[in-house]
Amino acid sequence: MVGLVIVAHSACLAQGVKELADQMVQGKVPIAVAGGIDDPDNPFGTDAMKVLQAIQQVYSDDGVVVLMDLGSALLSAEMALDFLPEERRRHVYLSDAPLVEGAIAAAVQASTGADVSQVLTEARNALAAKVAQLHLEPQAEEASQAPVHGKEIRLVVRNRLGLHARPAAQFVSTAARFQSTVWVRNVSTGSDWANAKSINQIATLGVRQGHEIAIVADGPDAEEVLNALRDLVERNFGEGAESPPPSPPVPRPTTEEGAWTGIPASPGVAIGPAHVFVLQPVAIPQDTVTDPQAEWEHLQQAVRAAQEELQNLRAEAVRRVGEYEAAIFDAHILVLQDPTLQEKARSYIFDHHMNAAAAWARVMEETADAYRHLDDPYMQARAADVEDVKRRVLRILLGTQTEPTFPDHPFILIAEDLTPSDTAQLDPARVLGICTALGGATSHSAILARALGIPAVVGVGPHILHVEEGEEMALDGNTGHVWIRPSAEVKARLEAKREEWLRQQRRIEAIAKRPGQTKDGRRVEIVANIIGIADAQAALRRGAEGVGLMRTEFLFVGRDTPPDEEEQWHVYHEVAELMGTRPLIIRTVDVGGDKPIPYLQVEKEPNPFLGWRGIRLCLDQPHILKTQFRAILRASPGHNVKIMLPMVADVEEVRAARRLFQEAQEELRAEGTPFNEQVELGIMVEIPAAALLAEKFAPLVDFFSVGTNDLSQYTMAADRTNARVAHLADGLHPAVLRLIRQAADAAHHAGIWIGVCGEIAGDPLAAPILVGLGVDELSMNPPAIPRVKEVLLSLTYEEAQTLAQAALTQETAQAVRRMVRERLHV
Repeated sequence: MVGLVIVAHSACLAQGVKELADQMVQGKVPIAVAGGIDDPDNPFGTDAMKVLQAIQQVYSDDGVVVLMDLGSALLSAEMALDFLPEERRRHVYLSDAPLVEGAIAAAVQASTGADVSQVLTEARNALAAKVAQLHLEPQAEEASQAPVHGKEIRLVVRNRLGLHARPAAQFVSTAARFQSTVWVRNVSTGSDWANAKSINQIATLGVRQGHEIAIVADGPDAEEVLNALRDLVERNFGEGAESPPPSPPVPRPTTEEGAWTGIPASPGVAIGPAHVFVLQPVAIPQDTVTDPQAEWEHLQQAVRAAQEELQNLRAEAVRRVGEYEAAIFDAHILVLQDPTLQEKARSYIFDHHMNAAAAWARVMEETADAYRHLDDPYMQARAADVEDVKRRVLRILLGTQTEPTFPDHPFILIAEDLTPSDTAQLDPARVLGICTALGGATSHSAILARALGIPAVVGVGPHILHVEEGEEMALDGNTGHVWIRPSAEVKARLEAKREEWLRQQRRIEAIAKRPGQTKDGRRVEIVANIIGIADAQAALRRGAEGVGLMRTEFLFVGRDTPPDEEEQWHVYHEVAELMGTRPLIIRTVDVGGDKPIPYLQVEKEPNPFLGWRGIRLCLDQPHILKTQFRAILRASPGHNVKIMLPMVADVEEVRAARRLFQEAQEELRAEGTPFNEQVELGIMVEIPAAALLAEKFAPLVDFFSVGTNDLSQYTMAADRTNARVAHLADGLHPAVLRLIRQAADAAHHAGIWIGVCGEIAGDPLAAPILVGLGVDELSMNPPAIPRVKEVLLSLTYEEAQTLAQAALTQETAQAVRRMVRERLHV
């Protein structure tokens, strides 16, 4: 699936756009943000390294689309691309679409499984919907074309806000699942026909509650798509048809099956006794002060103490839910450090003689109210963060204890709302679910609930607070439904749903933890492609048995001087410590004329993929390669570190590199610097010459690792960055598979092992073929690991060999894929 990256000068803006887009697609599309800079005094700006990390977070060979706001955001995005290895950079696209509208349109299009070109087109056209709604120009010609024929249905839209953003996204996603052409128009307003698979065109229809729409479908599954859309509309898109009740109490549902409807905030099912948590109000003293300076210092001390608490809470959140979610508390720290708020509080103390608590409460209440009155739901949700920070400082100032206390048995937590601080400290073993009267799915509490794996429904309404303590209840965080005293039938249905979900999770986790092997026990090492420590940590969580490719280019590009030995050692050592005795293969730097490297004086080349790069460049700059050898060797004691050379085409290149490797070893011995004497030196087989002469290379090295991304494009003479020919550069093409078999045969004849670290290693259709060809190790992006392990466990080695031999007889990559699908029934 195509991933998205949001780049903005403001961290809040970037996060807000992400959460808005997430709401459109219910989190189905990988989206990362790169907002602001790490400067508390001036947090607005863009950082190329943040952009790089965001790209890495959502990277997929299907493509990554980067959307930006203004000015330096584009420069930072362009610079980030320079840090990416070429095989990833060619899959990353910078979009000129408007940030907010483009992100929403791109997310919805990506959620349908569209390719990157379709996502880019939809993002670029995103403003068309707004232009049409404002009647600035006629709607797009495509939208005005009525369907010639097809099956038609008419429906009345009854959900409260009509086809607003999220229901529109659901409508488009549903239509896109089917092959038929689908058109829709607003009968009530007499609109033109719109393509039901385009979020931008759907948005131009202006469908509101009570409007009648006509839907026409033409194609092989017209009946099915119309039924799916009818069901979606008649279910009110999972929303209530009316506005939430204005005040409690509201009668309980009159039927056993009845449920209250809220906003799905965190997936999962919970059944258990209710515990109603009521946050006690903080009594703010109103006395005036005669020593403003002392009161100001008192406030400053409380703010510093609160900041220390938040830093500790952030560190704990990193451990429990990860760096991304824990960054929520960075925003809280920035609130504490906000000079405007500080100055306002100081003014209340010195000019109005207010005590510290009253001054702080006044400033924070004004700030929270300002957020609440904004139109944007995401920004409204930030009021909860301000309230959280306010209460933390007041607790310290007044010496009160407002930390929540909960029952010692499992329960479903009911509250008016929860602060991010409270949510982050919940114990998933006791808190079965969360149900709040207020809040939204974009709140930071909802984000933390999702990260903790606690099912949650928010915004149910104040009547939920009238549930009796200990009363049995149930909630479905996927649909936003809450049942009080659920019937036996409802409980059975929810229990079955929960058990199925838990079963799937347990199955995936169990498979991920198992060693890679075929059904009859033939071992295949399943390892990961990484860039740095964050990737390595994610890989281990996904079940990686080690690292098959650690790229090191990020250490060398975008700077004026090369990284010294100490800097490199620190990075390699950190990853080696994490890996322990698991294999860690570090590839020496693979840069060339496609990346700006001032200190190497690499000139821009007309065809850098056939130019001065990889091992060729390093052998001409031996100090670069020897320094890297030394740094890697120093990180090797006690670890299973291996070194891999890229872009090898000639045996003399290997001999020259090994001489430098031996020189580095001799120097370290002479210095008395310890290193692992058993460090293996291997090569990447990514140029056809290396595969064709594999029997000559094998006696000179300790292993092969096939880079199928480059091997396929060199074999097929097809630039993978050129949309017109990229489809030819497929690692499953029989010509490429024959080269892999030749390399595998030569490796095993020489007594060395062979791996694959290109993208097809993580393709469930390709993995059995590669194993059948004799490949001993598969290295892939971490998310692919469980599925590849599962596929390998489904067939014997003999079956994999049979599959591989059949693949070699096919004529095209497409034929290979069809053959595998038929035989594996996938």
